[in-house]
Amino acid sequence: MLHFQTIGGGGVGFRWKSEYPWCIIEIKSKHFSTVFRKIEKNKKKSVQVGTVLLYIRCRVDHYYILKEEIGKAPCMYSGDFDKYGFYCANKPMPIIELYSTWCTAFVYDGITFDGDKLVNFTGHDEANIKALGGFGNSSVHLYYGYLTQKAWMQAISPTNAKAELEKIKKTLTPYKVAGLILKNLNYDYKGNLDFHYDTAFYTNLKEYAIQLKNIIPNFSLGLYVSASHMIYYSGFDFTILNDAFDYYVIGFRDFNPCNDCFKAGIVPMENVSNSTNSLKTFENVLTCSTIQKDKIYLEFSVNPTLNDSTIEYIPTCAVTYKKICEDDDYNLYWCADNADAFYQKGWFAKNINALGIVSKYIDTIDPTAK
Repeated sequence: MLHFQTIGGGGVGFRWKSEYPWCIIEIKSKHFSTVFRKIEKNKKKSVQVGTVLLYIRCRVDHYYILKEEIGKAPCMYSGDFDKYGFYCANKPMPIIELYSTWCTAFVYDGITFDGDKLVNFTGHDEANIKALGGFGNSSVHLYYGYLTQKAWMQAISPTNAKAELEKIKKTLTPYKVAGLILKNLNYDYKGNLDFHYDTAFYTNLKEYAIQLKNIIPNFSLGLYVSASHMIYYSGFDFTILNDAFDYYVIGFRDFNPCNDCFKAGIVPMENVSNSTNSLKTFENVLTCSTIQKDKIYLEFSVNPTLNDSTIEYIPTCAVTYKKICEDDDYNLYWCADNADAFYQKGWFAKNINALGIVSKYIDTIDPTAK
């Protein structure tokens, strides 16, 4: 950091010493709309001075950046493609073609470990993460986790936690990443595990989260929570975890099966048929939950859902509204929200005072980028 203060021409602006050692914060001071206000006092009067934050410029050679939350409208990027170009493009949608001004941050599901081995992490994932980090002013937040809950328990145990933290730091070194969202920590009912966590698990997870933010300054840390698991299982002990995490992302993946009952979307507002999985049910569960209510994001898919009976392999980049509009076969079998359903989800998020909605996936909304 250059430790100086420079007065701009005509007193219009100045730079000041930042508390962040790799950033320059420039502020413009005049009679403009204000972001920050301060009171200057002297013996005769008090003067209120408005200031506008122009920008924060950080050294590009430092991959730790000023702590950034994911904002009201984070966008999840799939980076998916069809290498043969049959279903969709044979390369990921270029980041520059995204409507990035709508996105307060980018989210990417990029890092999964099986022990010490990265799983399904290719050169394309590496390129996608680097491209997201080098584009515009939006910060990048990665989903991070292990294949199984049991593996997570082993990784964050007191005997393994130090090695796990060093592994994270080493893994993130090549990338410009503002934070992580820990995934695959929900109870895996398919694994026949006891879903009643003991106190040590929560304590270990909290200590792990605290230490992670200590070794990576100004790091943002979230936790993925399955909406279905909140309804059916005892879930996390949020009374222990609330202080350790900056926010929670509540996701609705596989909330209901895609079949004739859910052609209008697998996350309905009210109960459908014999299913009690609805936003109304979820709201009742949320009300009784100890999760910190002012730290919640909702993650909704903004592309269609494949029918449960689908045996054809269709890449994510091809599961779009464009396909529904152009191909009658897909229109008959896929499940998809309409404009009214999206509007209702927006109002639902507002009514429960959610911090925002994670849109999954931004690059499938308009795959042609027209």
